[in-house]
Amino acid sequence: MKTKIISIALAVVTMLSAVALFSGCSDGEYPVEVANITIESQPKNIVVLDAPTADILIATGYDRYIVGRSDEVDQQSIAVAPSVGSYENPDTDKIINSGTNLVFAGQSINEDAKKKLQDKGIQVVTMSHGDTPKQVETNYVTIGKICGGTKTGAKKGEDTYNELLDKMNNYKQQVNNRNSGILDTVCYLYTEDDRLKMMTSGTYGDMLLGYTGAVNAAVNISDNNVDVATLKIANPNFIFYADNATLDKIKGDTTLASLGAVKTGKILEVSLEEMSRPGNTALEALEKMVYFMYPDLKPKSATDTTKAQDATASKTDATTATQATTTASDSKSVADKYNLTITSDLSLKQEDENDTVKAMQLRLYNIGYIADKDNVTGYYGEVTAEAVKKFQKKNGLKETGKADNATLVLLFDSSAKKAK
Repeated sequence: MKTKIISIALAVVTMLSAVALFSGCSDGEYPVEVANITIESQPKNIVVLDAPTADILIATGYDRYIVGRSDEVDQQSIAVAPSVGSYENPDTDKIINSGTNLVFAGQSINEDAKKKLQDKGIQVVTMSHGDTPKQVETNYVTIGKICGGTKTGAKKGEDTYNELLDKMNNYKQQVNNRNSGILDTVCYLYTEDDRLKMMTSGTYGDMLLGYTGAVNAAVNISDNNVDVATLKIANPNFIFYADNATLDKIKGDTTLASLGAVKTGKILEVSLEEMSRPGNTALEALEKMVYFMYPDLKPKSATDTTKAQDATASKTDATTATQATTTASDSKSVADKYNLTITSDLSLKQEDENDTVKAMQLRLYNIGYIADKDNVTGYYGEVTAEAVKKFQKKNGLKETGKADNATLVLLFDSSAKKAK
């Protein structure tokens, strides 16, 4: 009897150990419940048909799992992913053969295509577009959960969205400092069903306009149909429009064509895609608008500065001119020397692996923050993170270990302080 009792006890202990083991493996991250869909484990292969969702995947770093995209998903950073057709009627065979088990789709996906994929065991998550800032934030958290888990992924989504807002706020602060409290007015016009519309208060596009440091002329308008009389009174300093069809309608209306912004050329095309994709695309659209409104805020590149210096030097004497010519041939910006273009949205983080990381590592090695050239691998690991922290500390930046845009701009500037 004693032997039997001991055997049963050992069996119970073994069973509890197994439960604990498997519970520990999940760490509570999965399964994830999203809109009546259960995601059992972290997806490793993703097909994305919806362009705004792709923008969020890129921003959060989960684009590394993308193995296919629709033709409408045309972001340059994921252009290497093979096309699977249109977002409404995708080539289901291509999706099935891609090895994916998860598809991010838009509301307009063909139901037959959706059913065929689901019948093959492929989960289709239909994303709604974030028309308001709160909806966009929710999409960030939801996509983070699906791709990274209930805790880690959700936090990643939330943090990335907040980082995006911080970057946008930087532009607004620049404008506020420049204008000393004086507020310009702007408006955004587009066409829908051949009718002229305007971006109204509370929308995500309205939030973007606000980050230009200006006031949306439609801030107190709830109906997005264009009220010509209201626009005439508001007389916005700058007008942004969606496409040529919208521009034709503006110029075809006597009142709108007489607005000061139209007459003085303070009118710029910014597509609806740029205004509605809630990641780096929106950030680029904001930068485009701000630098159009206030070109003096646009940073001068190191190359432009060199050209200006060379031009000044050439006016002195023949000897100086000769020296300037020699300098010009060797005066490529630091980034150019590393075959790198630093855009306003470029940033790097741990686990990234690409040629940009390798260029950053080589620069860190050359100025003394990475000691061993064997660590110039193209993979952003702990060694690189520590080197970035040391660089940030030495150069008066916040020590995060993440190579954000401000860090990269300074790193590839001739004024960057060396380790020793």
